[in-house]
Amino acid sequence: MNIFELRVKALEISNKAALVIKDADDAEKLAEAQRMLDDADALEARAVALEKVEARARAYEAAAERLPVEDTVVENRAVETDAHADAFRSYLRGDVDVRELRAAGVASNEAGGYLVPRGFYPTLIEAMKAYGPLNQGGPVTYLTTESGNPLPIATMDDTNNKGALIAEGVEVDESNVNFGQKTLGAFKFTSGVIRVSSELMQDAAIVPEAVVRNAMAERLGRILNEMFTVGTGVSQPQGIVTGASAGVTSASATAISYDDLVNLLHSVDPAYRGASSFMFNDSTLKSIRLLKDSNGLPLWQPAMSAGEASTILGKSYHINQDMASIATKTVPVLFGDFSKYTARNVKAFGVRRLDERYATSDQIGFVGFGRYDGLVTDARAIKKLTQV
Repeated sequence: MNIFELRVKALEISNKAALVIKDADDAEKLAEAQRMLDDADALEARAVALEKVEARARAYEAAAERLPVEDTVVENRAVETDAHADAFRSYLRGDVDVRELRAAGVASNEAGGYLVPRGFYPTLIEAMKAYGPLNQGGPVTYLTTESGNPLPIATMDDTNNKGALIAEGVEVDESNVNFGQKTLGAFKFTSGVIRVSSELMQDAAIVPEAVVRNAMAERLGRILNEMFTVGTGVSQPQGIVTGASAGVTSASATAISYDDLVNLLHSVDPAYRGASSFMFNDSTLKSIRLLKDSNGLPLWQPAMSAGEASTILGKSYHINQDMASIATKTVPVLFGDFSKYTARNVKAFGVRRLDERYATSDQIGFVGFGRYDGLVTDARAIKKLTQV
């Protein structure tokens, strides 16, 4: 089947599932509806994969058309490499020590060995976003600063003021705008030690830069998404759940209802609602997909076009596995404008090679350090659903 046929089939199955959910009166029928929705998801995944294959083929064809046609043999030419990146790779492999790098002028001044070339850091940050929607590339505001000095962010609340109708010659009343300030700090995080055998390093069986970067991205991506989600704000970043304001308390300790989601949506002021979306983990999404509105139709609606998102009550959603599941006293769902959460990372990221620590096992250790913080800058824009 082609992309269009796959999506038509997915929609057909979703519609059938909707009818099953509408008439469901026992757990067996709901389970059947869930299996149908899973089949629809599988078809959509095939359509997305096929789109990527076709897009890549078109890109290759376009690139081939731009290549000059030459019958001559192209001579091998030496490729110029960035001195900083080259030194960093040599440092990771152990071909050069920190003293030589400092003498060459490519080591930073922070306790020799903090050698991160220009291409490493952006790639690290890009890789981190796969481990949570609150890392760079997600719906939040993400700032990168050169230093970790306290970063003040101005806030303003003028919601209680409005213009007025006055008569001719009447003095205008004064009303002050309420300004405030929040401050982003820079808490220190580490990837932990990543150990690699010396045989792999010596035999060039791996690209150390890629191994170190990917392992650090996975570890940092997970801890940062966790902190940006549920951090207390005391000696650690403030999580988006912590900083969100109260929206709705569910009537049940173990379930979410259609009414809960509608009330949560309307707890956010319309001024923010246009840019708002939901956030929850995958198990909560599964529960919501089985909910029906007052007409017996599923709340969850699949996307039909590439680049569009599936929706709940007409709003897109983000899967965040660090959100709590549905249970007593938990916060399983957020709704709001998530750009009102600001995450900060300090660009001075450090990588250190540990030779002596693991010498007895003939391994080499690598450890990375970075500084990050986050907070909700406008709690009115993000509301939470709390289980009773």
